[in-house]
Amino acid sequence: MKSTLAVPITSALLILSIPAFSQAYKTAAGVRFDKGFNITLQQYIQDGWTAEGILHTPILSNNFGATILGEKHQKIMLRGVNFYAGTGLHYYWKANANRNTAEVKHHVFGLTGIAGLEFGLGRLNLSVDWKPELHLAGDQAHPFDWNGAAISARYIIEKRERRKIKDWKIWDKIKNT
Repeated sequence: MKSTLAVPITSALLILSIPAFSQAYKTAAGVRFDKGFNITLQQYIQDGWTAEGILHTPILSNNFGATILGEKHQKIMLRGVNFYAGTGLHYYWKANANRNTAEVKHHVFGLTGIAGLEFGLGRLNLSVDWKPELHLAGDQAHPFDWNGAAISARYIIEKRERRKIKDWKIWDKIKNT
């Protein structure tokens, strides 16, 4: 019977310990793995909004370009665990949108959406997201790219200060009476 309780108790302790290590960030940079190896930089703006820039490198991919996104983050369940969604623009100097052939298109640009989950652990920010793209020019044969799932790992360069909770000194008033 003791062994049947070990898994739920260990899981509960692990989940409760996550907020102790989670941190908010102002600036975070790292790598993003989707169809290739990319570089990502996120900058906190205000009120849960961040700007993210992604440099799509030709390493492990035929794509070479850049994406800029505005993202709104919303905390869920625990501190440091966020859902985020946003939109932006992308431009590829070289893009292989058609997965069936090796045909590479040049100067592909359009609109990008993003939605994902992120969580922080100390100075590490991990995220999983989906980033579909609508090509407005450059690849009219395949204008929509559904295959935009990715995993990102970022190092938190600058942490954001926690918001102070307004203290009405209620406990001090009770102690002094």
